[in-house]
Amino acid sequence: MRQPEVTILLLCCRVYLQTSSASTLCTYISGQSVDWQRVYKLSARHRIRPVVFHVLSRLHGIVPAEALELFKAYCREFSVFAFDRKMVTDDIVARLQQHGVTARFYKGMDFSQMVYHDIGMREFTDMDIIIREDQVATVVSIMQAEGYEMHLEQYFSSYPDHFKDHTKEVVFGKRCTRGKWLSFEFHYRPPETLMTMQHQFEELLGRDYISGRDYTYEEYYKLMLVNNGASDFYPHLRSLLDMALLYSQGPYNLPPELQGFEDLWKQMASNLLGFPAAATGPVPEKTYQLLMKRLLDEPSRTENKFLQLAFIRFTFMTSVKAKYTVLMQYLRFLLRPNGEDVMMMRLPYFFLYYFTKPFRLLKKLR
Repeated sequence: MRQPEVTILLLCCRVYLQTSSASTLCTYISGQSVDWQRVYKLSARHRIRPVVFHVLSRLHGIVPAEALELFKAYCREFSVFAFDRKMVTDDIVARLQQHGVTARFYKGMDFSQMVYHDIGMREFTDMDIIIREDQVATVVSIMQAEGYEMHLEQYFSSYPDHFKDHTKEVVFGKRCTRGKWLSFEFHYRPPETLMTMQHQFEELLGRDYISGRDYTYEEYYKLMLVNNGASDFYPHLRSLLDMALLYSQGPYNLPPELQGFEDLWKQMASNLLGFPAAATGPVPEKTYQLLMKRLLDEPSRTENKFLQLAFIRFTFMTSVKAKYTVLMQYLRFLLRPNGEDVMMMRLPYFFLYYFTKPFRLLKKLR
């Protein structure tokens, strides 16, 4: 049996998706002893505090005022954050364009406005911008001139080709006037580091993907199947809400290799959120159970997310050949030097990092 705090989150999502009623939620809350601090913490973990507050604020006299105040304070601060970030992002994109860099903002506020119809309704932290790979060096120069610190700067400056081959974005950050950390991620590829199928923005969005035009629901649906599904395997309830809201605007034509990831979210959303979308093919039972456990259970403090996701991906592959491919991908990833290795020590030649990597991994496991 699910704990009442988890059930309240699921019912809030259902009310938001209109697959259940507010009266059903009221009836459930009235018959339970609820830890509202835990409801808030779970909402934060699942990145759905604005959605939960949107629903709970309508239940007058049912939800304690002090619980609503927690959500209200966060949503008020988040709205200021969102509008502030929009102005900063618009300014950054304009500065990049002045230097000949074609940049396209996506996800974050853009996605919230289009899909949730309110930039304050979907939690986000980083500002995501698409750029071309051949303009990465120019973006680095501009952002550093603007006072932003580059993540893995030593790695990029020492081995730029290796950096671009094995990462999908360049990341920058600095403190804003309110004291919060302002982070930008400039993507030149969709998530792909350990995905079985590799994708490019042009394949998902067409050749004019960076022109500044509005993306369609179908284009965003494919992007989020890659981002939420193929890359992260739907790690929180927000990712299921994203997919359900996008799917409602369909139907869409999908690349065959993404069909399994669509079936996966459909089965979870049908079970958890009552969303009327049936999987068109079989979903690996082991993968499904692992993802349901990850969504509904409290994460262990000793949990290794890298190994957890590796195991999930391994179970998702149905053939021995596909499982072998995944295993080899992860072994190569573990043995290949990365930005963390380069940032830890300076060596005169890159190949030397291959000799130090096993020692670092062993040290990390202790």
